[in-house]
Parts: sequence; structure tokens; C-alpha cells
Amino acid sequence: MEEKDEMNNIEKTPGGKIDISDQVITDVVILTLAKLEGKEINQKSKEYKYYRKQVTIDRKDEDSISVAVKTKVKYGEKIPEVSKKIQEEITQEVENITGLKVIAVNVLVEDVITPNRSEDEYNEDETEDQE
Repeated sequence: MEEKDEMNNIEKTPGGKIDISDQVITDVVILTLAKLEGKEINQKSKEYKYYRKQVTIDRKDEDSISVAVKTKVKYGEKIPEVSKKIQEEITQEVENITGLKVIAVNVLVEDVITPNRSEDEYNEDETEDQE
């Protein structure tokens, strides 16, 4: 029989207890964002470090979270459509992988990528500025 330890956000099962760290949830969010942009990244890349600074996890109670992400859009993309897609994909992936309920995904569009500047150049500049 499963029970929850509300103080530690840990699910207890007959075989022991299960706890999912914020880092794991952040990784799921990062990989989802990268997938939406058509990228595959690894944890040692500069791009991963950039994404890591763009994601915040807030635990609401023992089995629900909210997520905040900062992002950028390409010039000409419809910001509400891009933001809604990000919200839907993050919610679906986090809930499917972790079993936690996502009660909100707040998206902050920080910048627009212009046609004469590639997204990779933008990420490199941002990573250098934040170090």
C-alpha cells in the first residue's frame, strides 16, 4: 500500500520510498524545451547551462508543482501560440515522467531572435554574459 510523507515530499511504497528531486524535474523541462526547438543537448554543453538558468521549479504540495520558464522566440512567430505549446508540452512530459501534477507553467518571453542572428549565437552570448 502506498502512502505519502507530506513533510518530505516522498512517496512510500512497499519496496521503499521514492523522491524526485527538483534537478530531475528541471532536466525534464530542459529536454522538453530543447525538443520543441528541434535540438538534442547534453548536460555538459553550454546550451544546457543556458537552459538551466531559465527554469524554476516551485513545489506547491507533496504531489504538485508549478514551473516557470524564460524563453525567446524567432521574429515572426506568434508568441501566444509558441507559449501555449511550451505550456502543453512541459505539462505533459513532466506529468508522464514524474507522476507529479503540474498546476501551472508560466512562460516569460524574454527576447526575439532576429533573422540576421542565429539562435546559437544568441545562446553563446547569453551564456558568456551570465558567467
